[in-house]
Amino acid sequence: MMKKPALEIYQLSKDYLESGQQHVIFKDLTLSVTVGEFIVLLGRSGSGKSTLLNLISGLDQPSKGDIRVNDINLCMLTEQQRTLFRRHHIGFVFQAYNLIPTLTVAENLLLPLELINPINDDDRDKVAGLLTQLDLADRSNTYPDRLSGGEQQRVAIARALVHNPDIILADEPTGNLDIDTGKQVLELLDNLVHNAGKTLIMATHSAEVMGKADRVFAIKNKALKLETDNR
Repeated sequence: MMKKPALEIYQLSKDYLESGQQHVIFKDLTLSVTVGEFIVLLGRSGSGKSTLLNLISGLDQPSKGDIRVNDINLCMLTEQQRTLFRRHHIGFVFQAYNLIPTLTVAENLLLPLELINPINDDDRDKVAGLLTQLDLADRSNTYPDRLSGGEQQRVAIARALVHNPDIILADEPTGNLDIDTGKQVLELLDNLVHNAGKTLIMATHSAEVMGKADRVFAIKNKALKLETDNR
């Protein structure tokens, strides 16, 4: 029995006008990702990896094409509808962590839940359990500037997972970490997502993550090319 697609991209193009010139980032990308798959996007800086993640999350709109998440076409939604959809269905892990410095670790994790519904005891228990799972229980009341880079990225991963999204998007999540910490974070993200049966799409310029992915694609010459298939 075939797994249903978590994400479908059809003839997706993105370009922009600058100083009277049309710049094409990529053109006519087509991709289908099944539920529970780990996809890696390779490519040099400026190749369009982050742009593609922003389109999948609904943060940006394509110049042409369709993006379907759980059979909902994001390109047909208004900006407000995309925002609401993202809050429920998408988790995003950024290279720069993007934690709110004036909130504690626990408060950073509660915020995505609060944007959906008023916080209750079940939400607090969920946050506490996730922090325990990530060996961060003793950092619950700590502010981000008191954390190491690896701890901040683990908090960012927890924040991306706390609202139980269907798709996790990770944009160079180990780019600001040393090699050993980066490997630990990658292993953690891989295990968390697979154990939870989530779909993970990770953009990176590193070939080290290729062995963990089900499929690896590269954005080259404005097109999407399958590099490896480990399924």
